[in-house]
Amino acid sequence: MNNIRQRLIDIAKYKGVSVRAFEELCGLNRGNISNLAINGNIGSDKLSKIIDAIPEIDSEWLLTGRGKMLAEGIQRGWPISQLDNNTEIEMRPRIPLDAAAGSLSIMAESVSDAECERYPVIPRFPRYDFTIMVKGDSMEPEFQSGDEIACRLIDQPSFIQWGRPHVLDTTQGVVLKRIYNKTNTILCHSDNNLYQDFEIPKGDILHIAIVVGTVRLY
Repeated sequence: MNNIRQRLIDIAKYKGVSVRAFEELCGLNRGNISNLAINGNIGSDKLSKIIDAIPEIDSEWLLTGRGKMLAEGIQRGWPISQLDNNTEIEMRPRIPLDAAAGSLSIMAESVSDAECERYPVIPRFPRYDFTIMVKGDSMEPEFQSGDEIACRLIDQPSFIQWGRPHVLDTTQGVVLKRIYNKTNTILCHSDNNLYQDFEIPKGDILHIAIVVGTVRLY
């Protein structure tokens, strides 16, 4: 039976969200899934949005029910930690929490490549260099504790996009904040109003990376 509605519900369960939240995640209209007839079909444009939003889903399984939900080599949850050494899938490091304080840049060799798990690149994101997990609630509602954020290292101050969320690698540790330029410091602003702004001397900042994508884990 070609029960694509049930498979879509299964994907929502896999992502740990409600059907409505799943529709929003995929850029669908309210009711595109919940109002789908049990044996109904969903348009190719909507299927394309779902596959783009959740690239680890096996498209043949989604369309036909044959095979497994996740593409070959992908483990349950996003992202995966290991693939076969012969795979041609492009990978990026995930900076481990216990090695992140003091250096985000694996190029600086403070966190060696061997210490990092490696995950498949998410093709719908802009180019990025690494991912790292959010801790705490200071950047809610946009970023929640446990979110995985994809970041691109900035090598020239002119490339900083002031007012947008960045990850700062400082002598005192790693912070995720919206940043604003001041003469000798960088002003760090939290989206959560319970947290006050603070400033970091520019000399204490080792690396800066802009956030280019977010994955909310379950």
